Amino acid sequence: MATIYTVAVPQAEDIIIDVRHPDEAEQRPLIWPANKIISLPFFSLAKQLGDLDRQQSYLLYCDKGIMSRLHADSLQKNGFEKVAVFTPQR
Repeated sequence: MATIYTVAVPQAEDIIIDVRHPDEAEQRPLIWPANKIISLPFFSLAKQLGDLDRQQSYLLYCDKGIMSRLHADSLQKNGFEKVAVFTPQR
């Protein structure tokens, strides 16, 4: 696995991808007003890679960081260079 960085405070241009299951995201919505958030569940992310801009900076989010780290690695392997895991400070 390539080095996947962790980000606690996103930059304004970062897009956060919430990879949690829709039920989980609905129960505990991620609210981060300064950034655009895309809900893209882990089970559909691979099918939607063609819809994502490879030049864009993405931060992947899940509650424990495991799924987000796995999918950040997958994005890197598919040519996305600006990928990290989002772990907000609470």
